[in-house]
Amino acid sequence: RERCGRFLAKNDNVQADLVAGVPDSGVGHAIGYAMESGLPYRRPLVKYTPGNGSSYTPPAQEIRDLVATMKLIPVKEVIAENRIVLCEDSIVRGTQLKNYTLKKLWEAGAKEVHVRPACPPLMFPCKFALSTRSLDELAARRAIRAIEGSHKEDVSEYLDDRSEKYAKMVGWIAREIDTTTLQYLRIDDMVAAIGLPREKLCLHCWMGE
Repeated sequence: RERCGRFLAKNDNVQADLVAGVPDSGVGHAIGYAMESGLPYRRPLVKYTPGNGSSYTPPAQEIRDLVATMKLIPVKEVIAENRIVLCEDSIVRGTQLKNYTLKKLWEAGAKEVHVRPACPPLMFPCKFALSTRSLDELAARRAIRAIEGSHKEDVSEYLDDRSEKYAKMVGWIAREIDTTTLQYLRIDDMVAAIGLPREKLCLHCWMGE
């Protein structure tokens, strides 16, 4: 996770005052980003209790929302008037990041918030877990549907992080979640950070491989 965070920082030129991770999943990435960028690592969001698990995994939206509401406490003294790089492990649906994380930062007086997920956009539901169940849930797929005006079977253009379609998709998600900027980790950088050959990794969530 630290290596993923370092890669995020290497490819970033944003001007900011501090780096933070969404606890607990984004903390390792934020530490790596801070080490690479030289920006201070701080804690504008404190987790209410380690007993609260991942808020995106419960099957019902009401339960996910409840856990997300309870989980994070904003520290206004750290947030107010600061430009924050916010590292997260991924954006799945984007609803909790928008409504229960970014909203707390904005309400506490953040000047800017730059979201940096430590993996590429999630494009396909996982075949082996229950954290994502359908295409329609994924923020990237909602973006593609909005851009194209309908469901699109072939999303290969959106998988290339150098393409115009990819940039439009990321821009749509950034507006949807209400962040100053949004920049995902590139697939090649994620593979390099893991340190195993690409053919030995399951990349289905991101590339359909």
